[in-house]
Amino acid sequence: MRALLCFLVLAASLRGLAEEGVTLTVTVTNVPEAKGNILVGLYDSAESFTGKPLADSPKIAVTSRGDLVAKILNVKAGTYAIAVIQDLNGNGKLDRNLVGMPKEPLAFSVIKAIPRGKPDFAACSFEVKDKDLSMTIPLTVK
Repeated sequence: MRALLCFLVLAASLRGLAEEGVTLTVTVTNVPEAKGNILVGLYDSAESFTGKPLADSPKIAVTSRGDLVAKILNVKAGTYAIAVIQDLNGNGKLDRNLVGMPKEPLAFSVIKAIPRGKPDFAACSFEVKDKDLSMTIPLTVK
């Protein structure tokens, strides 16, 4: 009886862990200067992409030019995309010049070259399943 009770408690605990989601680890490389913040925006739809990121999207103070690691916990299974910005002046957004070109370093998940204009969510998207996921995203300076 005691063994059955322990098994049921363990099974309930493991089920709770699975429902919490996985850990997404994002390593941001090619940080050009030790200034500002790295904003790692996680998006779960084409409609929100590059607009309002999910609430758990991290912000990391840049104190060196070395690689920075962001961990996003409890990511549920689904399709996501990431936009990374080095917010040099701390205003919380990507600054652009008069013709709309980025003035701050940025990058996206999956794609390596920054397109003209906003990239498609589908082009930047990746699948989260039932295992922790890691990716490296190098910043691009335009």
